[in-house]
Amino acid sequence: MLAAFVVLCVFAIFIRAEIHLILVTVFRPSFAMDLITRYQQTVSRRLFILARMIGGMRTDFAHYPGTLPQVFMIISNHQSLVDIPALALAFPRSVVRYVSKKELGRGVPMVSRMLRVGQSALISRTGDYRRGHAELRRLAALSRQGYCPVVFPEGTRSRTGRVRDFQAGAVRIILESEPMPVMSVAVDGGYSISKVWKILVNLRGTHYRVKPLTLYPAPRGKKAVVDLLEKMQAEIAEQVDAWRREDTEKRA
Repeated sequence: MLAAFVVLCVFAIFIRAEIHLILVTVFRPSFAMDLITRYQQTVSRRLFILARMIGGMRTDFAHYPGTLPQVFMIISNHQSLVDIPALALAFPRSVVRYVSKKELGRGVPMVSRMLRVGQSALISRTGDYRRGHAELRRLAALSRQGYCPVVFPEGTRSRTGRVRDFQAGAVRIILESEPMPVMSVAVDGGYSISKVWKILVNLRGTHYRVKPLTLYPAPRGKKAVVDLLEKMQAEIAEQVDAWRREDTEKRA
């Protein structure tokens, strides 16, 4: 029952934010980007408070201990839509925008509008390479205004939480347009609440974790990008495996 109440509260938050965003884009379009940036923190914080305080989900958000540049790329594994607000919260002093599949640009209250109006890159996975290339270059250009691109290089969500192979295409296009440092980030737990029915069943007891790992200097050239992504995939998978071993030892 508590998980169902959380779902209803989340839906209400999404609808309220959707209406607000519609009104702003119609009557004050110049304010839309700033509003979306603000929502990335305030709405994300409310969602996780609900999940923890009422739904019983456990969370661990680690923050990078060092000094971050104003602009850098975030590379993360991907398990659910929960990863989107989680990464915004993990970097509270940075302004993030995402590389997302085109289908998410429609149909999800608040989320779809934030992605579209916030100028995230919406990429089709079935074709139109030129359009996808242009979207990525446009997102890269936003870094000149202080926005940090977030890329999930697995290309799709992992249903089991296992870290899948990283694809270099989107990362390479962005970095060729605008070289910048790259941060590896591990997330885990989202796969168990990746759908509404899973939230109802699994929210209580889910342990959701985010940990920034390493900040790398900007790679130069295609090979350097590919090599870096292989290294990042390995270290993210190692962190996820370490979390799983910890959980197994605690249950033993």
